[in-house]
Amino acid sequence: MDLSSCEAALTCSSFRLLENLDLSSAVGQLLNETVQAHQKVFNTGTTSLMFLAGAWSAAVLECLHQGIPIPVIVAVMSAGLESCTEFCKGCAVPIEDIVRKMNCDQGKQAEVCLTMSPNHLTHTQKGSCLQQGQLQSITRSTISALPTLSQSTAVKDECLRLQLKVFTQSLSTRSSIGERTTKTKIKLTHSRHFNSKNANSDEQLLSSNLQQVSLSTGHHGDVNITHLAVGLSHGCSYGMNLVIEAYRLQAQNTRKRDYSLRAGPSFDVNKIVTCVLPGLCEEQSCVTPGFVTLVSIEQAALANHFKDQNLRVVLINGDLSERYRHLGFNGCSNIKNITESPDVSGSSLEDEWAHDALTALLSLKVNLVLVMGMACPRLMETCVKHNILIVQWGKPNVLKDFAETTGAVAVAYITQVNEYCVGSGACVSLWRTLGGTKAESANKVAISVTGNATSLVTAVITSSVICKLQAMEDQFWTCAHRLNHALKEKTVFPGAGRVEMLCLRYIQKIIEEDHVTMCNLDDDDHTSSLWMTKPVSQYRGIILQLMSDGWKEYLATLMCNSTMCTTQLEAWTVINQCLGNMRDGVSLPPVSTAHLFNCSYSEPASEKRGDMDVYDNVTVKVEAWRRALDVVLLVLQTDTEIVTGYSTGEAEELPNELVLL
Repeated sequence: MDLSSCEAALTCSSFRLLENLDLSSAVGQLLNETVQAHQKVFNTGTTSLMFLAGAWSAAVLECLHQGIPIPVIVAVMSAGLESCTEFCKGCAVPIEDIVRKMNCDQGKQAEVCLTMSPNHLTHTQKGSCLQQGQLQSITRSTISALPTLSQSTAVKDECLRLQLKVFTQSLSTRSSIGERTTKTKIKLTHSRHFNSKNANSDEQLLSSNLQQVSLSTGHHGDVNITHLAVGLSHGCSYGMNLVIEAYRLQAQNTRKRDYSLRAGPSFDVNKIVTCVLPGLCEEQSCVTPGFVTLVSIEQAALANHFKDQNLRVVLINGDLSERYRHLGFNGCSNIKNITESPDVSGSSLEDEWAHDALTALLSLKVNLVLVMGMACPRLMETCVKHNILIVQWGKPNVLKDFAETTGAVAVAYITQVNEYCVGSGACVSLWRTLGGTKAESANKVAISVTGNATSLVTAVITSSVICKLQAMEDQFWTCAHRLNHALKEKTVFPGAGRVEMLCLRYIQKIIEEDHVTMCNLDDDDHTSSLWMTKPVSQYRGIILQLMSDGWKEYLATLMCNSTMCTTQLEAWTVINQCLGNMRDGVSLPPVSTAHLFNCSYSEPASEKRGDMDVYDNVTVKVEAWRRALDVVLLVLQTDTEIVTGYSTGEAEELPNELVLL
């Protein structure tokens, strides 16, 4: 809430939060630039980045209070994080194993569900069929889908990767104990996973919809990514439902172009655009082929006139105005145009340009103009009278797709248009809701522009609460990019805090063996390495312990936000107990959403939510760790004196305060 302007903004991620803050300090601006850069590249993972930056800043501050030299802090934390990331990458799960297991189980599940005629089932029956068939089979089959660690892993004890079953079993035990002993139902009120009566049905609805998608796209060599999508949704059923529908439409369009295609899972996030429609209920949100956008009422009437017609289209790669100049254009400076005779007609340069543009479009019999930027309002009004529709604010990927499907060639200026630049085969119609009515918003009407066998799809995001639209759109793009990164990398991390637990146990082993390493420094072949020198080894245990406390703080917050624990102290106790119990090598089972989103101890987790696995993107998580540490160490090495706002005595009285350097 901005007190000066009384404006409010609803944020659901750290990068949106920083966008709405007035960051006047240099450190705040540096953090904002780091978060925005990460968001621009990956579109997810910024909250982990920001949290760990604060947690590791507190660790660095404590190191300085204990008199540890800055070069030692930098060396140990950098080498420690690099070693942890290399170890964790060996525990990544190939998505081929996930998809293969799902496809093996899908035959039996599809047979059961189809024989029950799912189209005639009620919502409860559909969820029952899914839970009894798909979810239990997923849980059993995915256990064997995890790869073995490579022999080149820096950790000698290979059973570390297999020790997390104790962590999972401990959390399951806590849920069962709480179920027996807790009489009052714990309700989550401050979390992005809003706890309500509809929470369970939302999760089941996501699984049910994904099951429908898997049955409809399970033919002709398509790959079932249902389980992977559910694991990457992180409880955001709304966004992942739309993403899965977009994936299904892209797969269908791919088969139309090449029916014999038998490729693996492919998902082009660049062929997706969003259209936000306020005023409609959220149930009207859907994914539709083509490009959906808002136009004026007059243009919508013209679009309705063009229904079921093949239009000739022109693509403008820029603004459609007389003043527009392409990027890199250098105009002549200090030159003023002077006419010898006055203009008695009173027409301006813009009027002459609009007349020439209209003449060019009419001569080429153009019906549709797609503009990447803005269009001249006067030209748009004139073109409507001559049955020429101009659609502005199209993104570059929209123009690229229509160039591929219609054969049009994008130009920078309207004067460059000729017969070879004009495409054909575009279609325009009014976009209608699921109820068959046209969508209107603030004197704007939604239209749909499509081409032959286009791979472009539009996610129409609707809500009656206007302030939620930005957050809903962000959630959709987050889910889309998570799935896109997973399919590109072909591996995922086990989620729900399992990777952080691996890092904690790995660092714990280093600390336990630190005294042995110091005794054998003289006989070690790596004494020349900065990582193994005596000054570094002297403080290495302390620094790594403080660094691991940052991951513990992250895990504790995750457990509190998912209502697995009620306080940070309780969460820390559980984490320490799990680390103490991780001694024997055991098989690594999947961590389920029942653990991540366990909103109550009064009901069995398996009855409340599907026993689904949770996954994280490998590169996104690793880069979030690295960027968080980089921004902390950058500030540490830039300023020799760090001002925290607290004196030494005050800082000692606030041990739990996270101080961002």
